[in-house]
Amino acid sequence: MDKPDPAVIDAYDPAMHPAQLVRRVHQKAVQLFAQSVQLRNLSVPQFVALVTLRKHGPMMLSQLSRLTSMDPATTTVVVRKLVKDGLIAKTTSETDQRVSVICLTDSGERYAYAHIPVSICAGESLLAPLAEDERGQFLTLLRKILTAND
Repeated sequence: MDKPDPAVIDAYDPAMHPAQLVRRVHQKAVQLFAQSVQLRNLSVPQFVALVTLRKHGPMMLSQLSRLTSMDPATTTVVVRKLVKDGLIAKTTSETDQRVSVICLTDSGERYAYAHIPVSICAGESLLAPLAEDERGQFLTLLRKILTAND
């Protein structure tokens, strides 16, 4: 590794680091969503799990982890909370008794459906400071970063 330039080190502003900016934008997005949900203790990962199950149907925890980009431990905690709240049901696979399958309950289906507009509105509010063409560019660039080196 080359010796760092002292001027670069002195000028470094952690608040302007891309990771810090993304983290702060994420916090703002979560706040916008949380302000409008009906169930005050519903987190964004829990909502994402609900709408993912709504879109794809019953699945194993490992599949939910992959589809939501959550690590397995987080997925387990999220699902445990949603089961407790009666929004997800956990059953045993018909083909392999060792495997658990999760699915939405009727309440979970209604709840997910009702909160999709909340999520859409939060996303629109988050992007509101950007011009229409900037919104598309921003989302394209985010997807490009996420898919790099995949």
